[in-house]
Amino acid sequence: MLTVLIMAFLLSFLGMVGAQLLISNARFNQYEGRSAEAMNVAEAGVNYYLWHLAHNPTDYKDGGTTPSTAPYGPYVHNSYDTDGNLLGSYTLYITPPSGGSTITTVKSIGQVPHFSGTRTILAQLGQPSFANYGLLSQSEVWFGSSEASNGPVMSNVGVHMDGVNNGTVSAGQKTYKPTSQFGGNGTTFHCGVWGSGGPSSQWKPVEVAPFNATPPNCTDPVSVVNFAQVSANLTTMKASAQSGGTYTAGSGSKGYSITLKSNGKYDRCKVTNETFSGSRATGITTSNCFSDLAAPANGVLFVDDNVWVSGTSFPGRITIVAATLGGTARSVNITSNLTYAAKDGSAAIGLIAQADVIVSDYAPNAVEIDAALLAQNGHVYSTGNAAAKTGTLTFYGAIATFLFWTWGYVNGSGTLVSGWGTTATNFDSNLIYAPPPQYPTTGNYSILNWREQLYNP
Repeated sequence: MLTVLIMAFLLSFLGMVGAQLLISNARFNQYEGRSAEAMNVAEAGVNYYLWHLAHNPTDYKDGGTTPSTAPYGPYVHNSYDTDGNLLGSYTLYITPPSGGSTITTVKSIGQVPHFSGTRTILAQLGQPSFANYGLLSQSEVWFGSSEASNGPVMSNVGVHMDGVNNGTVSAGQKTYKPTSQFGGNGTTFHCGVWGSGGPSSQWKPVEVAPFNATPPNCTDPVSVVNFAQVSANLTTMKASAQSGGTYTAGSGSKGYSITLKSNGKYDRCKVTNETFSGSRATGITTSNCFSDLAAPANGVLFVDDNVWVSGTSFPGRITIVAATLGGTARSVNITSNLTYAAKDGSAAIGLIAQADVIVSDYAPNAVEIDAALLAQNGHVYSTGNAAAKTGTLTFYGAIATFLFWTWGYVNGSGTLVSGWGTTATNFDSNLIYAPPPQYPTTGNYSILNWREQLYNP
């Protein structure tokens, strides 16, 4: 009997322990399931605000007006499944871009019924701009065997890459017929990105098996970048300059020269004439000069005329626009060195022209340009009228051009006949997330990164 009683006790004890384990495991699984649901609800909050910014790109208060200081919130929304059943709620706190950045930070706190805790996601949402590329072109692009790209390269048509690409190379067409000017014959199809350079692992579209087909078998292209949308940006920037920046009306003459200064201010003169020797420009004459003008408060300087610009060690963040809306397309001329005070993202210079962004014929033999350049309907280039330069053109920034881009021209025998044969063109990666003020964008917001906030510090 004693043995039976002991065995019964042991079996009963083990049964209770087993039952307790099953109950604990069920509770743990229930906890884990509800915790995962809270995480999903928090993620729904991030996706909601991504959608919200796609429709209201500058609304960081969830359609409201309060609070007055960032981070804005709390904004509480219920989350439902596809059948309309309540899943839980998320609470949002929004931190708008600051310091020249384009990044919006969203904090989303998810909570579900029968779960005492919460799950929190911190996500950064960003909007790409025309400054996101080392080179962006509406037209064909060709890098020769002695050339190298720096940063992302994108053509809405195609890229002939015989050089080294230090970054992605993309095209907006699956196949195209490159002209003789860009290394083709005008009749033979090639993939959107092709050539003897590389690494081709960074190309898209690129040829895939079976090879040597006509037309070639290529991967899918990327979405084209719409240069026409810059018109809407220019309208917005003009209004912004008039309300919180600096708007300069037409000169009644050739335009204005602007000299950016190391004290963060600028000088402005009216350009009354551009002098020439034959077809080559040799300089400008000016009048009505003003010194040490304050840089625009919101960083936007809109000039309703042509612009000639230069300056060294500028410490601020500024976008200079040359445009006459509904009128004659305007250009920007870079006449000499144009440099940042520091290449750490704290300073930025943007130059936007309806027509061309030109490195002037009379720029010095050796010149450095630090800027994001955008020619909406024209070229970013040296004109081809300047005598061949023996020095180096050093560029640091981003280039977006509707028509072809070049710093120099060679004849049929490869001899430099105009512009710069020695160049160093580098991409300023700081511009990806901190472009010049109100620089035109190329698409909708996307999630750059997100992480779970495990506790509140």
